[in-house]
Amino acid sequence: MAQQGRLLAKKVLFIQSLVATVLAIFFTVYFGKYDGLSALYGGLICVLPGAVFAFLVFRYTGASRIKLVVRSFNKGSKLKFLFTIVLFVFVYRWQNLQPLTLLITYVVTLMAQWPIIIFLNRVTR
Repeated sequence: MAQQGRLLAKKVLFIQSLVATVLAIFFTVYFGKYDGLSALYGGLICVLPGAVFAFLVFRYTGASRIKLVVRSFNKGSKLKFLFTIVLFVFVYRWQNLQPLTLLITYVVTLMAQWPIIIFLNRVTR
């Protein structure tokens, strides 16, 4: 079961990366390089903490290690939240940032995980 979760997390992160990349290209082509970079940053702010979370959550497996699994999940969710805040603060210091573009890309990339998970669960059944 842990192997399935690990594989699902990799697929979700990969597709989220594709969504962020497509949005960054779209904003670059239609609105310019600063919007494209802002979109890229928005996608990275979503994907990088998600990768950290997935790594920590799937570090331990098995019923005999349930306390380690729960502790790892708890630590992963806290680190994901903190890492997201730190990345937002770091990126908002950039002068040419386009905040709306960054937030749109962040939200779209973040919300993309739900249809991906639903679709992948239906395919594997």
